Amino acid sequence: MADTSATPSQHVRDGAPLDDSKEVHVSTSQPQAPITPKSGADAALNLLKETGGVRRPVDAETNKRLLRKIDLHIMPLICIVYFLQYIDKTAISYASVTGIIKDTGLHGNQFNWVASIFFFGQLAFEFPTIRLIQLFPLAKYVAVNVTIWGTVLASLAACKSYASLLACRFLLGAAEAAVVPAWVIFTSQWYTRNEQAFRVGIWFSVCGAAQMFGGYFAYGVANHVGSDPNAALKGWQIIFLFLGLLTALIGISFWFVMPDSPEFAGFLTTEEKTLHVERIRGNEQGIGSRTFKWDQFREALTDPMTWLYAFWIFAANIPNSIATSFGNILVKGMGYTSKESLLLVTPLGAYEIVALVGGTWIAMKTEQRLYACIAIHIPAIIGAILMATTNKVPALIGYYLSGGIPIGWTTILGLQASNVAGSTKKVTVSVIGTMAYTIGNIISPQTFQARDSPRYLPAKVSIVILYFLITCDLVLMRWLFVRRNRLRVEEKNARAEEWKLEENHEFLDQTDLVNREFRYAL
Repeated sequence: MADTSATPSQHVRDGAPLDDSKEVHVSTSQPQAPITPKSGADAALNLLKETGGVRRPVDAETNKRLLRKIDLHIMPLICIVYFLQYIDKTAISYASVTGIIKDTGLHGNQFNWVASIFFFGQLAFEFPTIRLIQLFPLAKYVAVNVTIWGTVLASLAACKSYASLLACRFLLGAAEAAVVPAWVIFTSQWYTRNEQAFRVGIWFSVCGAAQMFGGYFAYGVANHVGSDPNAALKGWQIIFLFLGLLTALIGISFWFVMPDSPEFAGFLTTEEKTLHVERIRGNEQGIGSRTFKWDQFREALTDPMTWLYAFWIFAANIPNSIATSFGNILVKGMGYTSKESLLLVTPLGAYEIVALVGGTWIAMKTEQRLYACIAIHIPAIIGAILMATTNKVPALIGYYLSGGIPIGWTTILGLQASNVAGSTKKVTVSVIGTMAYTIGNIISPQTFQARDSPRYLPAKVSIVILYFLITCDLVLMRWLFVRRNRLRVEEKNARAEEWKLEENHEFLDQTDLVNREFRYAL
């Protein structure tokens, strides 16, 4: 990490923190007074207390070894659960072309509401999640939620009516409410700023893999079960049962395998835990505090960045039905059959993986997350125009190009992990973002009105407009970050003689606005 005695020009390039991933270096000062964690301070101080408060050097090789160990133990389970949360909530789309509409007697826009009610459940449970996610051990809380939503998803196979579908989809949304806030916290606990964008890109890109797997899985079910009129279970029932039971099993595993924080990581020795704390010192936010702080909650509500994040998430998710609930129906409207649509939606997932992993890797190497994101948004805008103005192959290509938009979601999640400090503020900003996501997704299916089928032109025109607006939002975000960094450098220069930092200030659970040493990643 950069020495805190460095000049401002060493800290900031074009307003952004320098890349410290090559070597994490901290000063080896003399032993200090024993650390006594302050009330409400970050849990990292508990680990530092074990070393007497001495800063320890973390050389490049040690940093690389620790990172590899963390990746092997943390990323697989994070990716698996995120894969399941995506495919589980979009399973309703596969059910729509494997008989659920006919078997449960849905008509008119009732399927739209079955798709939307999931997000009402998620929205209803977001504010309780702010407190519960801090009140209980993080991984254990997530494990319980994953197990519940797996059970609810399996229960959808028993639904016979519109009302029962609404009830189960609502509960499914409530159980999934904790995922995004929890994943933002996991990422900030385990990775340095420069590592976070790429790791968010990895775990978010599994949505593309889920889309591919879901399409092929549903296609197989439709062929082998849908063609058998004597089958005990319908195709959509098998989809819900298989995915639901698999998710519940993974949820139980999550309880035993995933540590609640680096403080309780059984795969790290005490020595490695303290080295990890030094590794992430440059994040200026530690590994988390379980104390709820009203001042941080209020700051989250008044910080303009909270609402810039929320606007992007809200506006980008209004068109989200093209990849979730209405993906197959939209492709059918381009001139393809139901079975063809199950296969033709899968390249969208492949392109999404390439765009997310490639884009976030470029962002990590260039330290320009927002520029990389904006660049990938441009083909998506072109794709939206193709969907609105053409049919068949050109429209399908445009549909695939829209798969680049989720890089904006990964960028926002990465920025929430690295650019929002203070445990309560981070959870609050993440929850507000998730609420924006749910509201956007509640609106999304309603833009695809039955009267507009099969082309759904009004919805496609709105997608073009929204994609342009969210790209402008990213430009505004970057301008504000650069401005804040520049003002802090000027403030530090002006107060050079009296600029003094409290020892271990990085772990006092201060917010990014309170901690004037904090620098925003771009």
